[in-house]
Amino acid sequence: MLSPFHVSKVYNDGSLHWLEGAVNMERATARVRVLAASSPGEYVITNLTGKKISVEFPAKQIMFQIGYDEKDLNARAELFRRCGHKVISVADNEAAKRVLPSIHSVDVFVVGHTAPEQTREEMVKWLKANFPKVKIVALIPSGNRQVPRADYNIVVNDWDKWPSLLAAAAS
Repeated sequence: MLSPFHVSKVYNDGSLHWLEGAVNMERATARVRVLAASSPGEYVITNLTGKKISVEFPAKQIMFQIGYDEKDLNARAELFRRCGHKVISVADNEAAKRVLPSIHSVDVFVVGHTAPEQTREEMVKWLKANFPKVKIVALIPSGNRQVPRADYNIVVNDWDKWPSLLAAAAS
């Protein structure tokens, strides 16, 4: 059976590469979202007449994460990218303070969990003072060690809560 909707990727030269069919517009749109998250670029949905149907997706959120352990920093960056976010990562508070003045837009700050409490609290305080409208997600080792002034505190190993809380923070 011929699918009434077609999902194609647009290449740099403007040509279309057919990827798959879909039975309805909702499924085609859902597939484009999944495809765009793993392979950025432009996608087009067409119907059987060849008419292009535009689908607008919200811009990717920019996540700026301050980490204190390179392995954790890289793992979180990959997770955030898989969730469709752009990610900027720095290794400590001083690096964040040097880099942030040159960055035009940040949607969410993520403060890692491995530094001493005072270091993380100082970073959150500095972020709140310099970027008062941007949400801050503090990763915490346990539920009873929250970072004051952070908009969200997420237990680092509570993976089920990450996507929903990051989505809420980015909105």
